[in-house]
Amino acid sequence: MTHKANPVLTTLVATAALAGAAAEAQTSYPGRVWEPGEARYAATLTEEVSITLSDGTELVGVVARPTDRATGQQAEGDFPVIVEFSPYLRLAEPVGPNPYLTEHGYIYALIRPRGTGGSQGEMQQFTSQDGRDGAEVVDWAAALDGSDGRVGLLGCSYPGGTGLATAAGVGPESPLKAVVAACIGLDMQHRQVWTTNGLPNAALNSYGPRATYLMGDQPSVRDYFAGFVEGVMAGGPEAYDGYWQDRLPLSRAEGIVENGIPTLLWTGWSDINEIGGIHAYLAMQNAAAGHPVFAPMDTDEADPRWQIIVGDWGHAKGLDAGVYLQWFETWLKGVDTGIGDTSAPMHLFEKGTDRWVNLAGYPVAPDTAEWHLGPDGALTGVPPAGQGSARLDWGNPEAENGHLAYTTPPFAEGATIAGPISATIYAASSNTNLEMIANLYDVAPDGSAERISMGSVLGSQSRLANSKSWIEGDGTITWPWPELLSDNYLTPDQPTRFDLFLAVRQWGVAPGHSLRLELTTQSGADVCPAEGELPMVSEPCRLTAPQAATLPGGTYQVLWGPEHNSTLNLPLLPYQHFPEVASAPAPSAWDETTRSMVQATTTLPLDWGTAE
Repeated sequence: MTHKANPVLTTLVATAALAGAAAEAQTSYPGRVWEPGEARYAATLTEEVSITLSDGTELVGVVARPTDRATGQQAEGDFPVIVEFSPYLRLAEPVGPNPYLTEHGYIYALIRPRGTGGSQGEMQQFTSQDGRDGAEVVDWAAALDGSDGRVGLLGCSYPGGTGLATAAGVGPESPLKAVVAACIGLDMQHRQVWTTNGLPNAALNSYGPRATYLMGDQPSVRDYFAGFVEGVMAGGPEAYDGYWQDRLPLSRAEGIVENGIPTLLWTGWSDINEIGGIHAYLAMQNAAAGHPVFAPMDTDEADPRWQIIVGDWGHAKGLDAGVYLQWFETWLKGVDTGIGDTSAPMHLFEKGTDRWVNLAGYPVAPDTAEWHLGPDGALTGVPPAGQGSARLDWGNPEAENGHLAYTTPPFAEGATIAGPISATIYAASSNTNLEMIANLYDVAPDGSAERISMGSVLGSQSRLANSKSWIEGDGTITWPWPELLSDNYLTPDQPTRFDLFLAVRQWGVAPGHSLRLELTTQSGADVCPAEGELPMVSEPCRLTAPQAATLPGGTYQVLWGPEHNSTLNLPLLPYQHFPEVASAPAPSAWDETTRSMVQATTTLPLDWGTAE
């Protein structure tokens, strides 16, 4: 695969010396050499629009134009256009154009994807049809009255997903020049959001009934989500990965890079799709370097056109409209804002130490440390001498035999977890299926614990796609990638290897703290109550029909020892291994649910510079 040089990137690199002089200004924005300045325009001039696509489908939306503050008329001149391709009519408040971008000199077009928000057609949920529609919308936006021909895409959650689908589908000569895709990722709707590796999540049954309120009470929305949830729970095609092959697969990264579209991803460690955001970033970097998108990234080859922010927040939180603007100023207009030339495009809030760090990508640990399960709940650096097992029953984690825990000795000097986490568990089930949930905790000397990460495995869908998994030279599987294409049931009482992926993390384990791995077969009542409303979290809750027929009543033996070496596999580095990056409160915080500017409650890194 070959990629053309990006003229904007060339301009930014050529003017890097100027950024050094400007750094003395020390603004409160990333790079510390740029700030948005006062709003020059009002955002009061709006119009409802309709777009007729090539197949005759009509999309609806609203356009906000920079408005002369003195006259109330459309401002003179031509402006770039930001498109938000969003199905949402309302969140906490009605969803309209983002006024901040318009006040700073951008036309803002909020367009409803087909089948949502009053637009015609059948709802897609991120298929390539959404991408083809988006490409037509981009061309329409470039030709709008008052447009200067340059277009950017912006969105959080579903709108971010349609943005990624569009960026992959536009072609290399498109007017689309930059994307901000927040609260979303690639290839994780079926692996983290709606289901966790085949197990239905609380989010699935929480979101479906709310979709018509959010997207409009029209048949296409009602029918799609009713059918989708019903299909998953019945064990239909929607319950398997084949359904998702045309819905934000990781291969979309290749199209985005081939089209040369700089993309800023934005997520948080408590999001419902942060794994997808990180995986999308790594895939884009791999595509830019000519490597397979599923491969571990070569961290010597980071391209600043593809960047990611991962902060200490949840879904649709921690956002900043000024940094959105900064990204578009950088890649749409070629302004040297201080963030366009970096060898460390992955900006991470390191939990545990509460610091921001810059990395090029993952993996960064030279080797993965294996911690071995053993007798009496031990988790040690060497395998136990003899064979052993512990009983785990399918059922309530608070019930007898419903929970197992394995704890390391204290880390005297602390440690850093940096990258994908996995567990290799040998187990035997009394029936033809198995459900296992793994939670990893940071345990303080006083016994208090904070969860670091979680993952799960379904025995009948545990077969791995080795070509898409991260496998080290010694055979350690650090990022297991199950196929999830069909059910392949277990032989009762036969010891079987299961590889669990736990969510990728950047975490500092303080000196004197320990790590505890807990194994259960169900989520707790806080995630999955027997009755009442379910929380919008990406953790297992409820069973599909095939799972309900094969999981209840199961008794498992979790095995350890030389023959069945069950391990927790950690990417460990020394404590505070990466230099801290200066940070400050988000300078222009944006609340996605109220669609308004708010007081900052989170921080952002100020330096987006060199990887260490």
